[in-house]
Amino acid sequence: MVTLNHFVCKKPHFPSKGVWFFMVPVLALLLSSCTKEVPVRKASLIIKTGTTYTADHAYIPVGGTIRIGVLASGAGVPLTYIRIEKITSTDTLTQLDRGIYVGREGLDADYVFSKDTASVELWRILVMNSDRDTAVRTITVFRGSGTAYGTISSFENIKLGFQNSLFPGHFLDVKQGTVFDGSTVNGHEGEVDLLAYYYVTSGLPSPTFICPAYVSVVGYYPMIAGWPVKNSTVYDYYTSDNNLISVSEFDAAQDDSLLVTAFKPDKVSGNCKYAYIGKVIPFKTQAGKFGLIKVINAEQKEDGVMEISIKVQK
Repeated sequence: MVTLNHFVCKKPHFPSKGVWFFMVPVLALLLSSCTKEVPVRKASLIIKTGTTYTADHAYIPVGGTIRIGVLASGAGVPLTYIRIEKITSTDTLTQLDRGIYVGREGLDADYVFSKDTASVELWRILVMNSDRDTAVRTITVFRGSGTAYGTISSFENIKLGFQNSLFPGHFLDVKQGTVFDGSTVNGHEGEVDLLAYYYVTSGLPSPTFICPAYVSVVGYYPMIAGWPVKNSTVYDYYTSDNNLISVSEFDAAQDDSLLVTAFKPDKVSGNCKYAYIGKVIPFKTQAGKFGLIKVINAEQKEDGVMEISIKVQK
C-alpha cells in the first residue's frame, strides 16, 4: 500500500487590526529617523581690517608687504584646511596650502606675503571645516608706484651640528644668527627657525634642513616634543633642487629683492633634502621673513657638521 503525504494549506497569519494600529506610527517613526539628515555646520571667515592689514583695493609697491589677517570658525566643528591663492591675469599661484586642526577656539592668524610685479592681484582665502563646508573671501591688490625692497641681515659661516654631532650647536635663530645648544635653548625655543640633520633617502646621502614644527623632527631631536613653541619655516626645495639661484647671486644680494623673488611658494616644505655644498635655498619663516641659505660645507655623516651663510629680511 502506498501512503500519500497529506498537505494542509493554511492561510497566512496577519496581525490583527489592533496590532496594526500601534505598528504604523512606530514604522513611520523609524523610517523618518533613517532619512533625517544632520545639518551641515557652516564655516565662517572674516578678513581683518585696520592699519595693520592690507585693505581691499590697496596700492602696494613692488616688494611691499601684503598682510592678511584671518578670523575663521568651523561653527561647532573643527577647521581642517586653509588655502591662500594669488590670482593674476596670467596665473594662479598657491601661496599657502595647509591642513590644520583648530577647534572651538577658532583660527586667529596673520599671514605675510610680498607684492610682485603684477598690475592687479586677487588674493583668495579659503577655509574648510570637518563637515567639508568652505568659506571664501577675497581682496584685490593693485601695484603701486616705485619699489619697497628692504634691508637685510647677513650672517656668515654659521656652524650647525647634525643630530649625533659632538659640536654643541643644533638650533638656529635666523633673525639674529644665534646658535643654541641643548642647554642654552631653554627659554629660547620660540626663537628657533632652523635645524640640520643627516640621513640617507632614496639611496642618496642627504644633509637636510628642517624646522621645529615639522612632524618628523622629533625623530632626530626628541627634546623638541616638549617645546612650548615650535616655529614653522618652509624651504623652497624646487629652487634648491634645480639650482635656480647661484652662489654669486647670493653673494651679490644687498637688499631683499632677490630674497623675495627667489621664493616659490607652491614648491615648499618644512623639510629640505640634499643640501649639498654650493646649494642656495630660499626659505620663509613663521614670522613671514624671506631669506636665503648658502651651503658652504656639509659633511655626509650623522655626527657631522654643516657650515652655512644666511641672508634674511630685517
